[in-house]
This record gives sequence, C-alpha cells and structure tokens, in this order.
Amino acid sequence: MADVVLGCDRNNGNDSAFQNAVAKVLENAGHKVEKLQIHPNTFASYSYSGKAKGKIGVFLIAAGLTAIVDLYSGNTNFKYAYFGIRGDVTSRMSSINDFNTHGIGKDWHGDCAPAAMCNKLAGKPYPEINKIVKSKCQAVFGKTGEEMGKNILSAMGGGDGSSSSSGSGSISTIKKCIQELLYPWNGDVYCCLRGDDTIHIGRIPGPTSTKLSLVEGNNVYLDGISVTDIDPETPNKLIVKWNKTEFVLKDDARIKRFGVKEKTIEATLKSEKDVVDFAYREWNKLLKDSGRVLECRVTGSPIWHIGNWVRVYIPTFNLNGYMYLTKVSHDDAGEWNSNLTLLDYPPDLGTEPSQTADDSDTDTDTDIDSDSEEE
Repeated sequence: MADVVLGCDRNNGNDSAFQNAVAKVLENAGHKVEKLQIHPNTFASYSYSGKAKGKIGVFLIAAGLTAIVDLYSGNTNFKYAYFGIRGDVTSRMSSINDFNTHGIGKDWHGDCAPAAMCNKLAGKPYPEINKIVKSKCQAVFGKTGEEMGKNILSAMGGGDGSSSSSGSGSISTIKKCIQELLYPWNGDVYCCLRGDDTIHIGRIPGPTSTKLSLVEGNNVYLDGISVTDIDPETPNKLIVKWNKTEFVLKDDARIKRFGVKEKTIEATLKSEKDVVDFAYREWNKLLKDSGRVLECRVTGSPIWHIGNWVRVYIPTFNLNGYMYLTKVSHDDAGEWNSNLTLLDYPPDLGTEPSQTADDSDTDTDTDIDSDSEEE
C-alpha cells in the first residue's frame, strides 16, 4: 500500500467534504493518507520538499493546466501524482463526457508556466494530455468524492476500492497469496510495505511492550472520542478441556459488567504446550470478535503508527487496558492533531485458503500449533 499525500484547491464550500470523502475511499483500500490544508499552494510546496520522496501525490482541482504543467515540468519529489478533476465545481467540466472531449485552456488566470509545455497541452482534452504527461502524472475525473476516490484507485491499479471485490490484476493476486499464507497466524503477525517494494512480516509483540499511551487529561480530547462498546454476548470465560485437565481464561472486568458468558472447547492435541498455545489463540479470537472500537482525536505527533499497541486509560469512557492501533490520519489545518482508531485486538490479516478435494479434510487445529510459536 502507498503513502498518499492528498491536497485540494480552494474551489467552493464543499472542498473539505470532498477531500474527506476521497481520503476515506483511499484509506479503506489500505493506503495511508496525509491530508493537506485546502489551499492552491500547499500541494506544490509539498511536492518540492524532501517529504514527498517516494510518496504518491493527489491534488483535487477544478480544471486548467497550471498544476499539471508545474508538476510535470518542475522539480517534484513525488514518485507519481494524480490530479482529480472535480465535476462538482464548474459546468464546463461536469461530466465524464466533458472530461473526455473538452479542450483544456492554459489556466483561468493566464499564469501557466513554462510557456512551451502550456502551449503543447492547451486545447487538448484530458485523455490526450494524459498520454503526454503519463510518465509523471495523470488526470482522473470524479463528480463526487466517493467516485473520485474509486477512480483514483482504479488509475493506481488497485481496483475501485469496493470491499466486496478482490480485484483481478497482479497486485490483487499477490495480496491474496500473502493473505492465504498468513491465514493461520491471524492476530499473531503483522504485514506492512516499507519503501517501494519491500514487504515486512513479523510477530506482533505483546501489549505490555508498548511505550505509547492515551491518557485522559493528558493527550486525548474527550470531545473527539467515539466508542463502539463490547458485544455483551461475547464469551468472557473460555474453558479448554484436554484429557482430564481444564485450562481457563477469563476477563473479570467483562464478567462484572455482563455476567459470565462461558465457552467450552474440547482440544485433541499432542502436548500440554500445544494446548496452552491453542487456548490463548482461541481467547485472542474472542477478544478480536468482541466488537469494541475506539476512535479518538489526540495531540498531533509522529509517534502514532498503525500496528502498535497503546496503553489506554480513559476512565470517563470506562477504558483501562491495551488496544491495537489500526488506523491513523493527521490534520494540520490550524493545530496539528492526529485521528486514531483502535481495537481490542489486531484485526484479521489473512484469507482462509480455498479448499480442494485433496485437502478439505485437513485438521487445521493441529497443523498450526507447534510452528506458530517459532520466531
């Protein structure tokens, strides 16, 4: 997944909502999105800075060539850029037909430079312009933020961002292979892309290893908190029976709130160690399926990264424990704030491998126990 820097020109009163809608689509597809302040110059300034190196730039504009020519001809550090041509801003560019057929002027203000490139592109519709500038950037159309986000995803080669679609290109094929490979270790390992093409897979450390914390009265805004509470029917006591032994795991805090919700499992494994490993894995699945989600706004900081545990102490919302960080976005419009989403346990990472006639009877419990504990 890519690091995306999302800028937006100042066009009308819907700029912020449009930018947020595009960001949501890209984030739902797994991309990390950094939203810039809505202004005609912030995207250009960012593209010239070292911060843009290796990232994908996305700039939402009405029409005109200034921004495209500037990036194509300038000293940009973005790995690649997409210009979102908004169909909700001007009647001259209100449909995909306009995007495909209307010739584009140099710019509304006549300040497009360098002149040679402006003259080369002026009067051409966007599909022809894309053929010329495709080595560095591409223009995409969208009438709504959601449509724009899906079209940008499609241009990036990642499908339209629909959660029900697995895609059909080589990128989605590789992703599916990795998901199937990691399926037995859901919640035990992380997988992330670092740099342009290096995939890192490693064991998720225990919660107590974290140095991150969210503390009421310190770094979290109470007016920015949203909590989806625990499903009260989620088992809070697990009994794993093996031979004549019982292994019991429970959450006293949840039992106090909802009463005992017990689940019993019979294990048929070879050793006590395997049974203990199995019990903790099943317990973690219950935590993962409990449904509690914390969304909050905190003091801005670069320390927040997806895939880290956070010590959470927010007594106003009855939160006191460890939660796993699954989503991060930053807002530097005015004060710098970070928006976080946390779960009780790491979310599903893998996809269950498709079964065939030859392996449909495989006992998956016994296949994954001993190997899953190796470093």
